[in-house]
Amino acid sequence: MPIVSVIIPTYNRGDLVVEAVTSVLHQTFSNYEIVVVDDGSTDGTAENLSSFVQKGLIRYFYQVNQGLARARNRAIAESKGEIISFLDSDDLLEPELLQTQVEYLNRHPDVGLVNTGFCKFHKDGSDSEFRDTSWFSGWIYPQILTYWFTLMAIDTVAVPRQVLDDVGMFDEHFKKAEDLDLWRRIARKYPFGHVARSLARVRIHEESLSFDKTEVERYFLKYLDKAFFEDGNLSQVFRRRAYSRLYSNLAYNLLGEETKSHILLARSYSKKTIMYFPFNPNGFAAYLFSFFGNNVRKFGLQAWRKARSVYMSRNKMRW
Repeated sequence: MPIVSVIIPTYNRGDLVVEAVTSVLHQTFSNYEIVVVDDGSTDGTAENLSSFVQKGLIRYFYQVNQGLARARNRAIAESKGEIISFLDSDDLLEPELLQTQVEYLNRHPDVGLVNTGFCKFHKDGSDSEFRDTSWFSGWIYPQILTYWFTLMAIDTVAVPRQVLDDVGMFDEHFKKAEDLDLWRRIARKYPFGHVARSLARVRIHEESLSFDKTEVERYFLKYLDKAFFEDGNLSQVFRRRAYSRLYSNLAYNLLGEETKSHILLARSYSKKTIMYFPFNPNGFAAYLFSFFGNNVRKFGLQAWRKARSVYMSRNKMRW
């Protein structure tokens, strides 16, 4: 029986999923299985993976397109390992990831998951900056509901199967943010573990970045709405702070764009930041910067991110 099951959902990424699978095959840890669930691909994904299947290197399952959450749940249901490690089909694992995850979980059997830092990379193969996710360590509920900066990459996360048996799997009603919802449910019952190394590479799809920034609001709101429905003990002040911080982050993520529609949307998010929690200074700052030119906005955004990083490192649980 494998110790680790690496689950890979995929949809119409026939070439990229081969790279993802190959990155798992290069792991220094050997007692694992790879479970690929093809969520209705029509681009020849099955043919591209056939050699891996024939050699017994992966277990491959095809299903009619049902969405990412259901594909991940199918992969978990088909898996056999004691530890579930996640990988998106367009991303890559560093060779030491599984070994690091297993060793950490063996040393810390009380944690609900372990995550690591990661890097993003461009289509030319060059890496972007290191993403520090050390905030996701220890007991972080309910503060996790107010934190929107440098979220964990699912490719860096490993969860003991017994934890999933306890809290449940991905909510199949979510089209996006289903991972945030699962992390939130785990955080209510377990501390998180973290390894301060970059052990995964997350692919940047430049053509989809601006679109995603205008679409995520409704998914994140659904995530918060569900969290507050399930936990009636959270105060109204805390809830308003959580919504305010969500909107301030959405606003800042749009300030670097150049189109008028993005800036108007950033301005709208800034107003919602202030409406929910007037004491959040980020709302006023984002609203002010939305009236400046593109170069000034980008400079201000960079300065804000640097200041935020310093503040977060000194005041971890206040964010």
